[in-house]
Amino acid sequence: MVFQSYALFPNMTVEQNVAFGLRMQKVKADDSHKRVAEALQLVELNDFAKRYPHQLSGGQCQRVALARSLVTRPRLLLLDEPLSALDARIRKHLREQIRTIQRELGLTTIFVTHDQEEALVMSDRIFLMNKGHIVQSGNAQTLYAAPADAFAAGFIGNYNLLDAQTASRLLQRPVSSRIAIRPETLGLSVQGEPDGVILSHSLLGNVIRYRVEVRGVQLIVDVLNRAPGDLYPDGQAVALSIDSSTLCEVA
Repeated sequence: MVFQSYALFPNMTVEQNVAFGLRMQKVKADDSHKRVAEALQLVELNDFAKRYPHQLSGGQCQRVALARSLVTRPRLLLLDEPLSALDARIRKHLREQIRTIQRELGLTTIFVTHDQEEALVMSDRIFLMNKGHIVQSGNAQTLYAAPADAFAAGFIGNYNLLDAQTASRLLQRPVSSRIAIRPETLGLSVQGEPDGVILSHSLLGNVIRYRVEVRGVQLIVDVLNRAPGDLYPDGQAVALSIDSSTLCEVA
């Protein structure tokens, strides 16, 4: 089991921390030394064996905690929000490393997280829970593209959630249920007859996120930031395109 707080022994070196479980299992010294070395190599900490936890970064401490769990060769590994205390860059690197190790070892792993992106990236199968109950289960594509209800749509993605009346006004046709629309499936253009206006925008690196009003309905629209021409000013009149095949009915 790997915790968010690392739970390393401050008075022990890295290799002593990693070897702790083997010592409890009374593994022979030679075998223990070999397995510790293999575990440290797996998490790319070979050169840190003699250091103490206070001499390590947060990401390095978490890798020590991971090595300590792996060295005992568990049949099931539980990771309880192990990356939540780390900054975004280190978190992204470590989740890729953990995923690679898990696949190399063929190790069944339960990864607990409140980070939606982390869940989508790390999992073969996701169980989305709300108030202690499983709301939906499936692979990342299923949960993201076909949410079971409004909670799933709001938690996994940045869906535009519209009640039936609002959806009917936007789509200009009768709609009998709540509709979820993914921001990246909507298109904006300054060509053709404008039916909306840009209220505001946020630059998120490779994505431009617009807040748009169309027929009295406010929507979030995500557009790839490919060139300066993709950035429309606030107040710009635009035509909105909607791919009806991507609309999702939710409970």
